[in-house]
Amino acid sequence: MPGKPKNPKALVPVEKKRSATRSGNVPSTPKLLTDAALLPILGSERAVAKLIGSGGSVVHDRGATLVTGRSYATRGQTLPADEVYFVREHSPRADGPWRGEADKVAWSDPATEYDCIMMRNPAGGYLSGYVGVPVGHPLWGWAHRAIPSDIGIDVHGGLTYSKVCQSERDPVTIAAEAVRVCHAPPVRLKAAKTPDAQKFKVADEHAWWFGFDCNHPYDVVPGEERRDRRSLAAEIGATYRDDAYVVQEVLNLAAQLRAIADGSPMPQREGHPLPPIGLDRK
Repeated sequence: MPGKPKNPKALVPVEKKRSATRSGNVPSTPKLLTDAALLPILGSERAVAKLIGSGGSVVHDRGATLVTGRSYATRGQTLPADEVYFVREHSPRADGPWRGEADKVAWSDPATEYDCIMMRNPAGGYLSGYVGVPVGHPLWGWAHRAIPSDIGIDVHGGLTYSKVCQSERDPVTIAAEAVRVCHAPPVRLKAAKTPDAQKFKVADEHAWWFGFDCNHPYDVVPGEERRDRRSLAAEIGATYRDDAYVVQEVLNLAAQLRAIADGSPMPQREGHPLPPIGLDRK
């Protein structure tokens, strides 16, 4: 029988971590999770309520939590999430509509077959959205600023991001994965003696990602403390763009990118109308 792990903080299923440390073995099959098991980890009933289903796996490491195998719910829909991250340091400290939201949700859109991400900016606390297109897409490798407006991409604030899948960091940690614009398949928990031994294999390392941010003048940014920004936000009726809004914008962007690939007419937008472009000084 192998000896005890050299690193007591090894990434193991949370619900079995205590017994695994005593025996020196890391169980390969985690138990089904309950909301009661997640609440002490995530610290918020609203955060637990975002996760649908009784199964799944949880890995916790230094204030960051990765949940796999459970769907993620917003006000408008339920996502077949591959990865859901909660990072204590990334969540806004003030109370607000962002309480209980995940800090990153990665899923594959069944309608377009594109990988999608909703992710929180650690500094500002606002959400952003990303869609990855494969090699061969007409816009693969394009800088977002170079895309002609008459192509018809219509997303919140316009495109602000265009890069290839970000490479893995070394060492691989949950906190690092929570801010990486790349899509990994569901993580299968297995024996791991050190935190960086748990590898996150990328589904398509050559995917080209397009994204948008929700930190414009007409957006409420939780971490924004500048008085002039708050004054302008109040004047134009700025709103916090929550996970339901951002997820729908991601799906709209995915549908538009799919139409471009197929040579089809642009689909009709779903969800809330976009803020008037004249509200943005840029």
